[in-house]
This record gives sequence, structure tokens and C-alpha cells, in this order.
Amino acid sequence: MVQTAPYGTWTSPITPETVATSSIVFDDVLVDPITSVVYHIEQRPDEGGRSVIVNTAEGRDVIPSDFNARDAVNEYGGAAAVVYGGVAYFSNATDGRVYSVKDKQGSEPSPVSPEDPNKQYRYANFAVHPVQTNLIASILEYHPDENPQNVVTTLCVLDTTTAARTGLVKGADFYAAPVFNPSGTKIAWQEWYQPDMPFEGALIYVADVSIKNGTIVLSNTTRVAGKKLEISTGYPSWISDTALLYTSDYTPGSSIRFQNPFIYSTDTGSSRAVLATPIAQDFAEPAWYFGLYPYALLGDGSYGAFTAFQDGRNILYILNLTKPSDPVQIVDFPFVVAQHLKQAGPNATTFVFTASLNNQPGGVLQCSLGAAPSFVPTYEYLKRSSAQPVDDAYISVPKPFTLYKGGDPNPIYAILYLPKNPDFEGPAGKKPPCITGVHGGPTSMSTQALDLKKLYFTSRGFAWLDVNYRGSSGYGRNYIELLAGNWGILDNEDCEDAVTMVDKQQGLVDSNHAAVRGGSAGGFTTLCSTTTAKNNKYYKAATSAYGGISDLKLLAQATEKFELQYMYKLLGGSPDEIPDVYEERSPYYNVLDPFGQPQMTIPLLMLQGKNDPVVPEDQATRFLKKIEQEAPNEKLSYHFYDGEGHGWKKASTIKDALIREHKWYVENLL
Repeated sequence: MVQTAPYGTWTSPITPETVATSSIVFDDVLVDPITSVVYHIEQRPDEGGRSVIVNTAEGRDVIPSDFNARDAVNEYGGAAAVVYGGVAYFSNATDGRVYSVKDKQGSEPSPVSPEDPNKQYRYANFAVHPVQTNLIASILEYHPDENPQNVVTTLCVLDTTTAARTGLVKGADFYAAPVFNPSGTKIAWQEWYQPDMPFEGALIYVADVSIKNGTIVLSNTTRVAGKKLEISTGYPSWISDTALLYTSDYTPGSSIRFQNPFIYSTDTGSSRAVLATPIAQDFAEPAWYFGLYPYALLGDGSYGAFTAFQDGRNILYILNLTKPSDPVQIVDFPFVVAQHLKQAGPNATTFVFTASLNNQPGGVLQCSLGAAPSFVPTYEYLKRSSAQPVDDAYISVPKPFTLYKGGDPNPIYAILYLPKNPDFEGPAGKKPPCITGVHGGPTSMSTQALDLKKLYFTSRGFAWLDVNYRGSSGYGRNYIELLAGNWGILDNEDCEDAVTMVDKQQGLVDSNHAAVRGGSAGGFTTLCSTTTAKNNKYYKAATSAYGGISDLKLLAQATEKFELQYMYKLLGGSPDEIPDVYEERSPYYNVLDPFGQPQMTIPLLMLQGKNDPVVPEDQATRFLKKIEQEAPNEKLSYHFYDGEGHGWKKASTIKDALIREHKWYVENLL
């Protein structure tokens, strides 16, 4: 029998334990180019947050329990392993060294990088030379001290037989995606320079490869595409010895500023578009992590399977790579997020990928395609992200909205999850309280993938509204650049306006009982909502998780190298150039209003990792101390987690943070 009860008070079988341990997060999919065996890397919150390489078909761990296949290059990491000829090479987060291990029960990993007693070196994004297979190209990140401004990033070569390291490419601020052509005679890579992020201005280079004195030597280095500050290129891979595939947000002769695919010929020294006509869709996402390849070659490389973003979710195209042509869209592609695409072996017409659905857990999948021209797909789950499906009765399916306000031609994109529980309904005439989710980045996006954390709240009678504010990715470069100079302003305005419009125009939530919460850059938006926002009394509660950015001037000195100058564009200049803006946008300097009176009235919960290199712990501690000094009546709660960094990895942390956040909304939002 359905009970009538106030929203937010319902009971649910989706528990903190369910959220923490019943869904697997996949870091990557790997395919051995020699054996065609598929592997994946999965996170294990209940094993202290480590990541494990798994033989997917056999369901067998490839690395022992005291190893952790994760890297921290650029702090966000990604592409922590590669498998070649039945041997896995991986970055071990425990000591920072690279190890090799045979894919055989009981095999023990052996180090293949030099000893590093002070943990000054980090490795990621490996490429095995296809002929001299003991040589592996890798990103190398050197930390001479604790100052992020002194970090040096290069490309290097590891000799796995001697555990020796030699330099390969240097001079840029950042590197990614080293890839050898099939014969090993050429290599390509991506690089970029501060203040650019890889999605703002990144370049792709190719060079000839020769083996001398037991290592790789490069010559005839040539820039393929990209331009500092203006053109972003990425995700290179070789179709053949002389043809390089990549994506770029610049199409010559077109005003389209979306990531579209291109092919560069080393024979002609020029590039051509893969598409006959540019498409206003992003065929790649911003590279916050390494290895997020959005496409896979098919067969001999005549075709490719490409993801693109449409209406806030992924769609799938098949593209002819032999000549410019129109894409074939795969009808009814069911997965809202598809990442880590890999060809399922040499000349395979199948590909593997990680995928998420909006109504059930996803997993690692293989896609087999029928014949041209329709390419009818067949999907096979190789590993599901949950052993048990979620009861449909508790799944709140996302409702996407495109919201316009005040004649602004640039919309706000929002995704609403309504309360859903078969045992309860809300009181007649009442609307549910709304939790406003703010994504990180800030140049990232909220997807429509099923998220047990959101179901935890919606099954208890809360609505959840994710907001892709102006500046979010997935809608082209022009939309991303709307946030330039406006971080801390547009994100706040758009989040508030989205809640209001979904209430006043749709009647689906109660904007008078709304909370705001976010992690990373979303945590900054959350703190701004309590201080610097025009209407800093809009919300009834706020939660900042691993994103307590309170002092932008301090962050510009102390955050990791990857984002060290990111704020220069987001705020309109450096701290030396516009110090007033850094103070005006910083919650730390705005606990009091211009008249010296406390202006923080929103109950604030702060959750912070003690080992966070992106948003250091003192961003939270200094802010909390200032609140307690200047606004002693402000309702505060906070907790700091040992052994956690930028994002929760441990099951114990995930559960505890969820319990604290839920309690906070029960106390302050209902």
C-alpha cells in the first residue's frame, strides 16, 4: 500500500552500503594487440580504493592485492596501464614505479622503471614500440619539490629489460597520447602550454623513429595541427603507417567550433576532414583524464566507430575513413555515456568500451556491427558494473531540459530526477525539495548516467537537478568560452535560474526548499552561493565535497600544475593583473558584506580530503576558521578524511559522506 508522507522522509532499500560497494567504476579498457584479449581496470572502494587490472573474460585479477594500477600524472591520472603480448605494464600508485606482470595466475609484478625512493617521478599513458617491444614510451612527470610550479613534464622511454629511462621529448608544459604507427617508424603525440588546458589550445606532432644505442631517437619532428590559445586537437591514433587520425575544434573555412575528426597524411604533409560537412557536435570530450578515446578503428581502418554528444548524451556514428563522407548514425544507441573505445584486436570489426545507461547499471561492452550501409549493432556485456540490477521501481529516469531566460540566446541545460519510490507519494499539492548538483571542472558536464548516489536521495523523496551551466562541455567550444572571465558568476546565476525555471515553468520542484551541492569546481560554486552570489540567500542548505575553494589567490599558487593557470582565463587574468577580481570572487574574503555584517546565512556542510593536491586542505580550514571568527552564528558542519584526495576512493568515506549529507538536508531543507 502506498503511503503519503512528506517529501524527503521516505525510507528506501538503497542504502549507503549500496552506493559505496554495489556499483563498479571502470577506469579503462585495454586490448592486447597481439592476443586480442580484453582487460579492464576497475576501482575497488572496499579494498582501500585501489584500482585493479582484470582479465575481463576470466574475471581474474592480473595484479596482486598489494598493487594499485593508478597514476597521478596531472593529479587526475588515467591511462595507467597497457597490455602487450600477454604482459601488463602499469603505474603502481603505491610507490609510483612502473611494473610488468604476466597475465598468468600467481605472477608477481617486476619493476621496469628506475628506483625512486623519494617518489619524485610519475608515469602514465604508455605505448609499446611494435618492433622493439622492450621499449615503452610514457609521459614522465618529475616533482623536484612540493611546489607545483616546479613540476616538469616530458615524454620518456622505458627499457623494460634494464629498467632504464631515457628522455624522448621535452619543452612543452604538458604531454599526452604517445602513439606509434604499425611499423614503429613514426610516433605522434599531443602537447600543450600554459595557460591553455588541452581543450583550449593543444598541438599534435609526428616524428620519425629510429633505434640507436638501445633506445628511441626522434627526427623530422613536424606539427600536424593545433594552435596555442586558439585551436585544440587531441586523441591521435594511426590508421596506417602514414595516416594519423585525430580530432580538432577547428575546421578550415567553417564557423563550426566543435571537435570533429581529421586525418593527417605524412606523405602529403596535410590534413583533411573526415566528414563531408562539419557537424555541430563534439566528437570528443575535454581530456581531464588520459585515455578517454572517443573512437575505435574498424577492420583495416577503412571505417571507425565514433561517439559524439547530442542533447547532453553520447550517440554513435560509423564513419568512412577512406574519403570525406556523411556519417551513419547508429539508431537507438542505448548508452548515454560511452568512453575508452578500443578496437577489439587487429583488423577486428568489433570494438569494446565502457558504457553507462540512464535506467540500469552499465559495464564493459563489446559491439559487433553488421554490414554496410546500416551497420546494425549487437551489444554483449563483458562485465557489468553491478551484479544485481536496480529495481525499476526506484529508478528515477532523467528528464533533460533546455532552458532559456531573458532573451539570452545561450540556454541552460539541466537534467531533472524526480522522487520515485513505489511505497510512498508526496502530500497532495506539495512539490519536492530540490538538491541542485553542480559539476566539477568547471569545464565538464553532468551526464545522464544512472548514479546510485542520486537514487539514494530521489528514493527518499528529494528531487535532484543537475545543471550544465554556461561554460559546460558537450555543446561546443563557443559554449565553453562563455565562462571565460565569468567563473563564480554565470555558474551561480545559471544554477539558481535553472531551479527557479523548473519550478515556475514546469511546477516540478519547490524552489523555496532548494539545496546546492558540488565537488571540485562545483564546490567553489557552492561556496560562492553562500557568499559572493547576488542572491546568497537563495538556497536553504549547501554541501561542498572535496572542493572547498575559498581563496582564489591562494589556489593560484598552490593547486597542481595542470590547472595552475586555468583561472587566468576563467577570471580574466592573473592574481597580479586583477587582484580585486580574485578577492571579489573568493568566498574567503566575503564572509562579511560590504558593511561589515555577516552575510552567510545558508547552513554549510564541508567535506574535505586531507591529501587533496587539487584543492588543498587549507582552502577549507582557513575558510572555516574565518567563518567561526566573523560569522560565529553561521550553522556549520565539517569533516576531514584521512587518506583521501580529490574525490572519494574508499568505501568507508563514500558511506560516511553520504550519511552526513543526507542528515544535513533532513535538518535544514525540509
